[in-house]
Amino acid sequence: MSQNPNEYAEMIDRLANGYREAQVVLTANRLGVFPLLESGPKTVGEMAQWLHVTQRGLRILCDALVALGLLQKVGERYENGEAAKQCLLPSSTASKSAILLHNARLYERWGKLYRVLKTGQPVADDQIDPGLRYSEADFARAMADSAKAIVKTTADAIAIEGAGRMLDVGGGPGLYSIEFASRYPKLHVVILDSKETLEIAGENIQLAGLEDRIQLLPGNVFTQGLGGPYDFVLVSNLVHSFSDDDNACLISKVATAMNRGGLLCIKDFFLEPDRTAPAWAALFAVNMLVSTEEGNCYTAQEGSSWLTRAGLVVDSFRMITPQTGLLSGKKP
Repeated sequence: MSQNPNEYAEMIDRLANGYREAQVVLTANRLGVFPLLESGPKTVGEMAQWLHVTQRGLRILCDALVALGLLQKVGERYENGEAAKQCLLPSSTASKSAILLHNARLYERWGKLYRVLKTGQPVADDQIDPGLRYSEADFARAMADSAKAIVKTTADAIAIEGAGRMLDVGGGPGLYSIEFASRYPKLHVVILDSKETLEIAGENIQLAGLEDRIQLLPGNVFTQGLGGPYDFVLVSNLVHSFSDDDNACLISKVATAMNRGGLLCIKDFFLEPDRTAPAWAALFAVNMLVSTEEGNCYTAQEGSSWLTRAGLVVDSFRMITPQTGLLSGKKP
């Protein structure tokens, strides 16, 4: 039975108006509203002086944040709500402030989707607000925020008892390497990423007290020697940045650095065969369209072809969250 046209209209309204909530949250995060209120409730006048914004604009923004459940208002003073205290303060263990700053950059790219479809080119960095332009260190911090929610789930899904050496390809801030090294006391790990990104990883590794077992290898995966051989290789949230052919080359190169019997796992936002689900991955493919020359989201079948072309045997594929899939192969 078909739905009432009004229900379709309401669905379309929700889809088309999502930018409003998003921009309110992203702007408040970028301004620093939430950490400013960490010390206690404040009036608009007090906050505006610190944030260097107009009182009229800030009052409207804060009232919208109250409506969204992120701030509370008592009289003329505003304070952080529980969600803000838990997730929107840089000092919070579940902080999302860095990933939200990254999302503010992406918002500018997404706003030019029409142009990208017309030109076939991603949004250049010089088309973005200078205050939001790309920084590898900021990106690494954003990826750390993103990884916090799934790093343990990922490690739970991969059994590597007996592995002596691990390569974390594009390991970013190092949270996955830290988790595996913490779980397996005899494991030694190499993280391959850019020099700037590895500076952030180094800070996290030092905090975890694992400097003796996690080595940093600066370089580009396509040109850098990998060392090895490795018993376990993790390629996490990386293949969506590259073309199908480049990913085949990447996996083939990594496979040459593996021991026989070694395990390679690709964790990413995999699409179903018809490429229309999960919705998260279908939308993330659009994110790659506006952000990269050739990036995309891929199916497990496409990922499996990279493994077989590299001489690996496909071991398994499963979704470990509604958004994230884990594809593994072994070296015979």
